Amino acid sequence: MSAPCVLVLAGLDPSGGAGLLADAEAIRALGATPLCVATALTVQTRRALRRYQSVDSALIADCARALLEEENVRAIKIGMVGNAANARAIRSLLPTGVPVVVDPVLAASSGAPLFDGPARALLELASGALLTPNMPEAQALCGGPADAEQLLREGPQAVLLKGGHLEGTPVDVLATRAGTESFAAPRIAARARGTGCRLASAIAVGLARGVPLRDAVIAARALVREYLRAHLSV
Repeated sequence: MSAPCVLVLAGLDPSGGAGLLADAEAIRALGATPLCVATALTVQTRRALRRYQSVDSALIADCARALLEEENVRAIKIGMVGNAANARAIRSLLPTGVPVVVDPVLAASSGAPLFDGPARALLELASGALLTPNMPEAQALCGGPADAEQLLREGPQAVLLKGGHLEGTPVDVLATRAGTESFAAPRIAARARGTGCRLASAIAVGLARGVPLRDAVIAARALVREYLRAHLSV
């Protein structure tokens, strides 16, 4: 059986720490094939983001449609989209029946903005999809205090609210129509970028293989924790 294809729409980080290159790395590590469409180009090093330029929405749509027409895309992962126009263009081309994972990138680790437009445009993009925000992103999406259940009511099919930004033991909360479940593990004291990219891409691989969402989340968390452990001495 050929490796499943995962279509990725995300920004290009030339340093490889996050974005498309990190997505492709995680997808290949799990034995799947990444198909990558750049939504934005960043001026970025391993130290900091300097600026970014969104790709034209028509070009993004043409690239994605071509891949959807000719490749056996089994899942779609959406990361940084750059602006609201790109979010709308991507939303309009998503096929039915293909699982979608949306990592709502709003800012770089340094706090520099990576999205030009209302945060709710990313909520609309995630309608019917799995949404994987961290806590600052969740609060921006909701315009204030947020939890996984609140985000679920906004239209996603499921929400994985990541707890790495909170104090103490990090706890990720998975909310679906069937209920919620928490996943906790000791914090790994490593400095590494792109963990959110890798987590969402790894979940997309599991969904592309037909793995139940919960199992895909568990496997993706294991991949990210392995990635962090590899950076303990960095």
